[in-house]
Parts: sequence; structure tokens; C-alpha cells
Amino acid sequence: MTCFFKIAPAYLDNHYIVAALRSLAEDHPEDLAQLSKETIRQELSKFYTINNVRGEAAKALEVERRQEKTIITVAYETRIPFLVNTDVVVKFNNVLDSSRPDECCSVSDKDSAKK
Repeated sequence: MTCFFKIAPAYLDNHYIVAALRSLAEDHPEDLAQLSKETIRQELSKFYTINNVRGEAAKALEVERRQEKTIITVAYETRIPFLVNTDVVVKFNNVLDSSRPDECCSVSDKDSAKK
């Protein structure tokens, strides 16, 4: 139970981050690749505020422009104090590819290394 109560909030925040990326893709089906980094940041920030996402998760955003697509990445890790001098580190890597928005959002470390 201790493990659940300590770590679950990090997974809940990541759930909302994935939902924010999916919402961004749904709200911009035609122009996702053309959105500016600032517009993306503002739209995600609104979603984070409504759902109380905070910490490193809310700050981690990379936008990479390629020839015919835009890759939006929210990759971060969270360190959670667990017991006495033991911490748990949880890593998340969420990627939204404008050319494949239906495949949003979590990516394995193997997939992210290829990109």
C-alpha cells in the first residue's frame, strides 16, 4: 500500500500528460505540424492547470520539426522519496508524431533511441 500511495500520483500526472497530448492531436487534426512551440506549450499548460499537473512533468516539452512532421515529446523523470534514504525514480517518455497522431503517446526506450 505504501508503494501505491507514494508512486501513484506520478502515474496519474503522466496519465493527464498523455490525455493532453491526445487532446492536442484531436483539436488540431489538420494543422498539428504547423503549430508553433509557444501555441503547443500554451495548450498543454491549460490542460495541466485544469488537471493539476505540476513539477517536472509540466516543464518537460520538446518540439522537433522535421520535413513533413512535427514530433512533440514530453520526457521526464520523477524522484519520489520512498523510505528513509531510499528514493524511487520513475521515467516517462511520451511522444506525439503529427504524421501518426493516432499512435500517441508512450514510447519504449528502444523506440526513442531510434529517433
